[in-house]
Amino acid sequence: MELEATGTSIEHFTLVKDNGSSREETLEMIVPDACPDIVQVVDTWGFCCLNRREVTDSGALLTGRVRVTILYIPEGDGGLQKLEAELPFQHLSECAQADGSFRLLARAWVASAETRVLNPRKVLIRADLREEVQLYRFQTLRVRNALDAADTLGLQTKTQPYLTTLVTQTAEKAFAMEEELDLTASRSASGVLLRVRPEADCREARLIGSKLVLKGVVQLQTLWMGERGLASGSFELPFSQMMDAAGVGEGAQCRVWVQVQSWQTGQISGDGRSMPISLELCAQAVFCESVPVVMMTDAYSTCYPTSLRTECWNVCQSSREEFRQPIREFVECGQDVQTVLDCHTELGLAQISKEGDQVTVTLPVCASVLCLDEREKPFAQAHSFSVSFQPVCTSEQQLRCERCFAQIEALPAAAGVELRGTVSMCIQTEQMTSAEVLTGLELDQEHPQEYAEQPSIVLRRSVSSEGLWEIAKRYSTTCQEICVANDLMEDQPLDGQMLLIPRKR
Repeated sequence: MELEATGTSIEHFTLVKDNGSSREETLEMIVPDACPDIVQVVDTWGFCCLNRREVTDSGALLTGRVRVTILYIPEGDGGLQKLEAELPFQHLSECAQADGSFRLLARAWVASAETRVLNPRKVLIRADLREEVQLYRFQTLRVRNALDAADTLGLQTKTQPYLTTLVTQTAEKAFAMEEELDLTASRSASGVLLRVRPEADCREARLIGSKLVLKGVVQLQTLWMGERGLASGSFELPFSQMMDAAGVGEGAQCRVWVQVQSWQTGQISGDGRSMPISLELCAQAVFCESVPVVMMTDAYSTCYPTSLRTECWNVCQSSREEFRQPIREFVECGQDVQTVLDCHTELGLAQISKEGDQVTVTLPVCASVLCLDEREKPFAQAHSFSVSFQPVCTSEQQLRCERCFAQIEALPAAAGVELRGTVSMCIQTEQMTSAEVLTGLELDQEHPQEYAEQPSIVLRRSVSSEGLWEIAKRYSTTCQEICVANDLMEDQPLDGQMLLIPRKR
């Protein structure tokens, strides 16, 4: 007779692909006729507009464009000029298991960009692109903790409680912002806009009922060419959004990515007091919960021989820890800096290395500073360095870098600039433990247990390797009967004591 283990089901998502990649995009571009000849490139900044994310039968397909702004000194005395270009890209992150039921989280950014002048009317643009792709597959966890059988079969079952971390939901929301930038307090009100650099910062993510409430700001750094020369301006545009989190428990932890997808500026008002800007953003969230699960791990019959069917189940336990590293770096420029106009920092892909019991997470950082020298001539200086974190991790645990963020400012110093600030990283630690769980059993009812020639009671001393369950199973009795005969509690340690073991007759 075959019996199947019964119970409930828990729907969740399993991470089947977690991939970070680096790629280079290049473009040869002819300078438009309306632009003057290029004498010298001062600075190049690239921004990734991720237009489309989709799951195909081959994997995760990302489509977008790199939006590049080149600042250069033109022929003649026209002041700093800008040249804009777009580098389209399409990249497939392969996954043979992918299908329409998968959930995709993806983001992309430009780690660095540069422009090489081939001749005064032609340039070569190069952009280093970074991508992070996570693919989740929908799965059902069958919780087997009971056997549907008659009492006459003498079945005894053993269950074990576990606490496992599951991804219970993912969510995505695209939203738009339209704002008017107040230019009245800026020298740039009567100038020409050279560059806008937006960056989204999600500062709070809170579950309220079935909604995830996000609060943050889009930080805008602007660069202008005015009557008095170059000037910069900073703006903070707050946002608040709600995302659907139906079915997610109150104690769930969430990881959120918020990215600016694209932006567009409008005409400055006639009095030069304001400028409209529209932005498109996308928020992506993953929800993890610690779920208590009770599984059946063993069974036997006091009446019939049994053979068990089991399977291996991976129990996941995860935790998160936030690390902060203060930054103080000197960037040698070879000349004195009068003014720092802009400083932007891009982060690379974190690298994890192990040497014995020591784990090191290394994060590449590239900072680019736009400055004015003593003659108020603009120049840019790039500086690359690495930040290292050393989380505590055992050999059985796996690490995943969930969120990295840099907040760095540049200050003029002798013959250069000094970078000051912090780099933050959230690291998730996962430990997988294998558990053997029972899926069913088979009873040999044609050959029932024979007890006629066996003693009705056994006296024996317990050993340290045995528990009450193992003793009861060995002698085809029950834990309850042993406890009654010895005046024990079921969770009481045996400590090598003598036991009376009643047996069936």
